[in-house]
Amino acid sequence: MKVSSLCWGVIFIGIGAFFLGINTGYLSHYVWLKLISLWPVILIAIGIALVFGRTKMKYLALLAPLLFALTFIYVAVDGWGARGYYSYDYDYSSKYSREVYEYQVDSDSDVKELDIEIDFGMGEMWIGPSNNELFSGDFEYRTKRPQIKYAVDNGVGELRVKSRDLQKLNFFKRRNFKNDARVFIADYLPLDLDLDIGAARVELDLADHKLRTLYLDTGAADIDIKLGDKSKSQKIDIDSGASSISIRVPRDMALEIDSDIALSETNFNSAGLEKYHGKFRSDNFGTASCTAYIEIDSGVSEIKVYYY
Repeated sequence: MKVSSLCWGVIFIGIGAFFLGINTGYLSHYVWLKLISLWPVILIAIGIALVFGRTKMKYLALLAPLLFALTFIYVAVDGWGARGYYSYDYDYSSKYSREVYEYQVDSDSDVKELDIEIDFGMGEMWIGPSNNELFSGDFEYRTKRPQIKYAVDNGVGELRVKSRDLQKLNFFKRRNFKNDARVFIADYLPLDLDLDIGAARVELDLADHKLRTLYLDTGAADIDIKLGDKSKSQKIDIDSGASSISIRVPRDMALEIDSDIALSETNFNSAGLEKYHGKFRSDNFGTASCTAYIEIDSGVSEIKVYYY
């Protein structure tokens, strides 16, 4: 049997086993983050196959699929039973040094709407409402402090956040980096929100916001979005890798979902959505006072809609 066939076989078995572990609750989507961080193993394995594949010692080329298998086993054992991502209250090691950067924008009567862009690396992000400040955030980081710029242009408060800390890879300890944020955004102004996030856990509590648009671009992630009915029309655009996506909406909100998710698991039918010209719609579409237009482009994922 060819070494390349063995390598591909191990890769497909490993990916399938990971999805099975995630779907049964034994693994968290965090395993994808861990697997991505070990990408140099791919180069090493390919190098081994190339060096020994056409020599008298071609039996050593079998180390390539073995290396792939050991990588999958290591990541699976490391993430076994870890259904969630790191929380904010775990006990930090004495070897782990962190800083917290706090940023706040006070309320301003000249600001009539908000346009916020956040470029965030790997870690955890929570966004919720504020009925006082325009914006406040606590950003935990290890080496690189977040960069934040704020300006007002014709009544629009424009905020740009870049928080991409550097990951320190450690094969023996899981909790070796921290790039987390808790963000509070004014819920009394129209909001356009643009999030570019790496492999992460993302929780967006936007039920009280006057949300107009949400653009979310993320890698392998665990995403939980709670929408509200404070604005008449909302456009939600999600582009993600292998992810678990939960969208929570008010019972009286109308939905239209346009999705490119052929290999993903959804509950659209059981949630009462019917297909109409290639899109999924709720039965109150066109009559409800609030409508969310949702576009999803995702890899092999689990996508669920829930009413509250």
